[in-house]
Amino acid sequence: MPDAGEQVAIARLGRPHGVRGAITAHSDGPTLGTLEPGEELTVRVDGRDVPVVLAARRGEAPRAVLSFEGVESREDAARLTGGQVMVQVARLPAPDDPDTFYVRDLIGFQVREGARLVGTVRGVQPGPANDALVVVGDDGEILLPFTRDAVVGIDIAAGTVTLREGLL
Repeated sequence: MPDAGEQVAIARLGRPHGVRGAITAHSDGPTLGTLEPGEELTVRVDGRDVPVVLAARRGEAPRAVLSFEGVESREDAARLTGGQVMVQVARLPAPDDPDTFYVRDLIGFQVREGARLVGTVRGVQPGPANDALVVVGDDGEILLPFTRDAVVGIDIAAGTVTLREGLL
């Protein structure tokens, strides 16, 4: 499990919106829609973390328009384009269903194909069709599709991901 101080990305910033510093935000989850003005956030852009305070939010996921204190022009907003809006892990809502989890919670799980240990999940790479699990094992790093066809079982208690026999 991640530590409470860890930050996670909840949205990607797109193009500036208008001339007064607003910017579009694209999200796949519900957290963006829960942000309120005055909240302290981080925008991770070009490998650096920029602390910001949310001034306003219009719209809901998957696309909203955000304004941050001190970001007052189109040019200021453009400097944040491509950045990720980060929040503390504790800010994420708990899944409604006890059998549901965040994909990122699989980091550290062992990956098995039958009795064979393939490696350990080191990350999750988003993709246009599906996410891919980044797995590191004796053979180096591999990407495995995170699909029903490839992944046939996940045991949260045991910390394992089971692949379809013959996948590799």
